[in-house]
Amino acid sequence: MTLLTLLSWVAGVYWIIAVGLLFVSVAGTLVQPWIVARRATRQDQPPVSVVLPVKLLEETFDRTQESALTQRYRDFDVTVSATDLDAPAVRRMRDILARHPNVPSRVLLSTAKFAVSPKVDNLYAPFMQATHDVIFMKDANVLLEPDALAQHIRHLTADVGLVCAIPYCARLENFAAHVEAAIINGPHARILFLASALGQGHGVGKIMLFRRSDFMRAGGFDAISHTVGEDNALAKAMRRIGKRPVFSHRPVRQELGARKFADVYHRQLRWMVIRRNDEIISFLAEPICQALPAVIASALAAPLVGFDPAVAAFATLFLWFVVETLLYMAKGWQLSWVAPAVFVVREATMLAVWLNAWLTDRVVWATNSVNARAGARPAPVPHEEG
Repeated sequence: MTLLTLLSWVAGVYWIIAVGLLFVSVAGTLVQPWIVARRATRQDQPPVSVVLPVKLLEETFDRTQESALTQRYRDFDVTVSATDLDAPAVRRMRDILARHPNVPSRVLLSTAKFAVSPKVDNLYAPFMQATHDVIFMKDANVLLEPDALAQHIRHLTADVGLVCAIPYCARLENFAAHVEAAIINGPHARILFLASALGQGHGVGKIMLFRRSDFMRAGGFDAISHTVGEDNALAKAMRRIGKRPVFSHRPVRQELGARKFADVYHRQLRWMVIRRNDEIISFLAEPICQALPAVIASALAAPLVGFDPAVAAFATLFLWFVVETLLYMAKGWQLSWVAPAVFVVREATMLAVWLNAWLTDRVVWATNSVNARAGARPAPVPHEEG
């Protein structure tokens, strides 16, 4: 057997695995809500402290942040945390809070400076000063349905330490936003939905629901301050104390609006570097979830079955696009008439990001450049349960 023949066989096996994973993950995405909803057995509604870290004032800010104050839930309060109380986002947040005087709320100044991630610094004050043991945190661009909190709390059972939700992107207003949505709604969402359907949970920080008592027992901020992937670190910390991280049956809507392509690239690079540092197996397997490597593999393997390499490559690219498009339609996710171009740019972007992640530790969080391997200082106060 020649080296070229061996390479063709390896490429053929790779193609079978990649395309098989595509179809299995699509099936997992479709059945996950039904399967996971059956596991949500909690019936009571404990009081909850809702935490809203704010930094930037984006176009969708009012809608997404106000959705946290209009929850159909028995007992909850809202704490807003920011590093600058005079920032435009905080002034807008005060106006939003004033429109809901029936919801107990406050704004806290975050002065902590000990974590690798600025987001963790911003979460220190509201987590430590939360009124209730159960804490629900959401990012600023997440739009909650009115019953979202009531639905997510169903998963916080005695053996569960962290409830997250799989995000999907909506309100896409330009080409760059469609590219980012194609990444998040495409390979990322498919694999997370499949993992959830199979009973696996991971940290995805668009929303996080947990008990502060569990958080403190798992190490508190010392367990999450060393990384820009605080959500994944929190999931690992909960596992160490015997508490499972799970995904909710209810996904969360992430509103993108208009995006800049540079911001999309840097955001994806940050998440990829986090996976390289914290989930090396997931990072190494990343290309098998992408279409472009499968297209290349199909061209290499085509001579084994008498196909023209160019025809095999086009057929694989077309198959992948059609399957994902049908999934979008089944889920009701936003599509564009330029979807083929979005798909091609997505594939090139994802491969470039993966290759770049091998070479850098510098990532961008909001407007800050952060060293993903920089060590965290000890948290401001000792962690005591209670």
